[in-house]
Amino acid sequence: MKKAKSKAITYEQIHDNHAMVQRVEEGLPVMDVVEFGKQAGFTTDELARLIQIPARTYARRVAGKARLKIHEGERAARLMRVFDRAKQLFVTDENTRGWFNASLIVLGGRTPLEYAQTEPGAREIEAIIERIEDGVVQ
Repeated sequence: MKKAKSKAITYEQIHDNHAMVQRVEEGLPVMDVVEFGKQAGFTTDELARLIQIPARTYARRVAGKARLKIHEGERAARLMRVFDRAKQLFVTDENTRGWFNASLIVLGGRTPLEYAQTEPGAREIEAIIERIEDGVVQ
């Protein structure tokens, strides 16, 4: 029996934990990550590095339109979730990428993109975004 083709992730789904659990457990389609990267302005090499997959392996997965392993899908979903959360504040992909690549004192001089490589780091980035929205200077 042929499996139904799943649709690409929408920004609404990124914040729907139930939907994302299912997508990640099924194997997040690498093409969802490719589409996100195009929209957000990440290069193929950046995406591979951010979801911690060797560039050649990532390229093979893209060429084969494969699905990510669970741990890779979790990293990709985290990146998409945190990026979208920041975009809600900074409005454009360009502004969001600028902030993601800026060294922040509150992160000990690290960038939000570097800090969000782990789940606790991503949660801290989301907390910083909330503080900025609340007018707390960082």
